Order: sequence, then C-alpha cells, then structure tokens
Amino acid sequence: MNRGHLASIVKIARSNNKLSREEITLLKKIKADLGISDLAFRSIIRNPDLYPINPPSNYEERIERLYALANMLHVDKESYDLSLKLLEKLAVGIGFPLKTHEEVVKVAVELARSNADLETFTVAIRKANSTKE
Repeated sequence: MNRGHLASIVKIARSNNKLSREEITLLKKIKADLGISDLAFRSIIRNPDLYPINPPSNYEERIERLYALANMLHVDKESYDLSLKLLEKLAVGIGFPLKTHEEVVKVAVELARSNADLETFTVAIRKANSTKE
C-alpha cells in the first residue's frame, strides 16, 4: 500500500518528465516516513506505473494521502496544470466521490499553497467533501 502511495506522488512529480532537487528531497522524506527501502524507492522512481493506487481503508487515511499529494503538487510549479489534472484523477482513485472531488482538490491545493498543517487541512477537506452531499 505504501509503495502505491509513493508511486502516486512520483507520478505528480514526474508529470513534467523530470524531478527537481526539491522534489527528490520531498520524495526521500516521504519514503522514510512510509518505511520504504532504498531499493524499492529506486524502482518506484524509475517506473511508478508498476505500482497501482491502493485506496486508503478509511477516511482519515484518504485525507492524509491527499495532503501528501497536494503538497507534492505545490512543489511542482513548472507543470502545475498537468499535475492538477493528475491530482484530480488520483483524488477519485483514492476514494473521493466524483461529485465532490474537484472542490476537494481545489481546497487541497489552496491549503498546500498556504502551508496548512494536517489538522487544518483535515477540517477543510471534510467541509469541502460534504458541500454537495
């Protein structure tokens, strides 16, 4: 499951076909946080498509995964539009409903830009996800 999560983040980072030093630093931090070995990390970086998205089993994990993905998008300024489209697809892939995923991603990106902490992010995403229910 952790490998699929990291692969999703790598896909966003590589949406412009390259990885910046800043992106690599963030990816290494995420790798360590997820307990992924150096060998697996190199494999994920080379071919993230080999690792499917595994939707989180609960809502809290879904929000935490979106938090990591949105922060990766924030790092990747060069290919913002392409990364945003990928983030919308990934949001659906990790379990956010089609009827709210665009609003959820919009709020997530705004929060990432303002460097919101996970607690603030969680509250805002819960609200955004319930706006159309």
